[in-house]
Amino acid sequence: MPTPENRDLSPCYSTISSPQPFSNGPSPPSPPPSVERTSPEELSTASAKVVQAFRDHQDSCLDRGRLELQLERQEYQELLGYLERDYLLRGYVNDKIRYDYDPAASLLQVRMPTPPHDLFTAKIVQEIISRINQFSAQHTPPSALPAFLNAIENESTSDIYDYEDSTHKRSPDSAFSHPDDLFPGIVIETSYSQKAKRVEKLADEYVMMSNGSIKMVIGFDVNYPSDNGPRVDTISTWRPAHGQDQEGLFLQTETILNHEPFRNSETGTPINPNRTLVIPLSAFASDSTLINSIPLIDHTTAVVTIPFLTLAHHLEVAHERWAQKRDSVGKMNHLATGERKRRRSSTPPDQISEGDERAWERKERQIVH
Repeated sequence: MPTPENRDLSPCYSTISSPQPFSNGPSPPSPPPSVERTSPEELSTASAKVVQAFRDHQDSCLDRGRLELQLERQEYQELLGYLERDYLLRGYVNDKIRYDYDPAASLLQVRMPTPPHDLFTAKIVQEIISRINQFSAQHTPPSALPAFLNAIENESTSDIYDYEDSTHKRSPDSAFSHPDDLFPGIVIETSYSQKAKRVEKLADEYVMMSNGSIKMVIGFDVNYPSDNGPRVDTISTWRPAHGQDQEGLFLQTETILNHEPFRNSETGTPINPNRTLVIPLSAFASDSTLINSIPLIDHTTAVVTIPFLTLAHHLEVAHERWAQKRDSVGKMNHLATGERKRRRSSTPPDQISEGDERAWERKERQIVH
C-alpha cells in the first residue's frame, strides 16, 4: 500500500523546503497594521513559499501528503495579514486546507489527507455516533443521559487553539464536543506511516493546550511499520492524568493504547478482532459540564465500545470505496443522445471589483452575526 506522507511533493513547487505546522486556537491573532498592508512582493521568503503552496493546493497541483515549513511567529502573522487581504485565497484556505502552527517550534504544517484517510475517519465518526445513540436509547427520563448525549456535537473541521497562546493552532481530523465547553472532549487523528514519537507529541499537545479539557485523543496509524513482519494498521489512545511530586501537582499525558494493531495493511486481514476501543462517556465533556448534566451517572461504567474487528472493516471499506472512485467503477447518470452541457458563465476572479469584494464581506459579516 502506498504511504501518502512519504510521497514527493516537489513537482508543483520545487522551491519549497522542509515542512512545518500551523497553529490553532480560540481565535486567530490579529496581524499588526503594518502586516495587513503587506503586498505579495513584500512577503518574506518563508511566507511567500506558504502562499505559493496554498495556491498550488487550490490548483490541485499538490500531491496528497504533508508539507512542513519553518516559519517564525512574525512571519506567521505576516501570512495571516496577507490572507486577510486576499479574501478569495483566505476562503479557500479556511474551507479546504487543514494546517497547524506551533510557535514554540516555529513550524507550520499543511496537511493534505488522502481520500481513504477522509473516508475512514468519516466511518469512525459515524460509528461513534451510532454507538452513542444506542447507549442513549437504553435510558429514558428521568435519566439525564439522553439529553446530555443528544447535545454532543461532531466537529469535522474544527480548529483548536492553545488556551495560553492563540497562535498555537491545531486542526484535527475530527472531534466531539459539548456546546457548553471551550474545547472538544475527544479528538481523532488519522495518519499514514506516522512516526510514533510524532503522534505521541501531538496527543501531548492536545492535552496541554487545553489544560486537560481534551480528555481523549484517538490516533489511527495506517500502514505502520511493525518491528518484525508486515505493515499493520494501529490504534493509540491517550488521556490527561494528574499527579503530584516534590514540586507539587502536575498534569501529564497518559497512554492507554500504544500502537495496538487491528488490521494487516498488506492483506486487509483483521488483527486482534476480539479487542475493543473503549470510550468513556465522561470523555465527551468537561468535568464541570458533566457535574451539571449527569451528576449521578457512574462515569466508570458508562462507556461506548467499538470492536477492533469493526475498525478493520471500516478501513477495508474506505480503501474499497476509494478504489472504485479512482477506477471509475459505479453507477452514474448519462446524457440523452445528442444532449449538450450548457455551463453557467462565471465572473473570473481577476474581474471581481473592489466593490464586489466589500459586498461579499458584508454578507459574510451578516451571516456570522
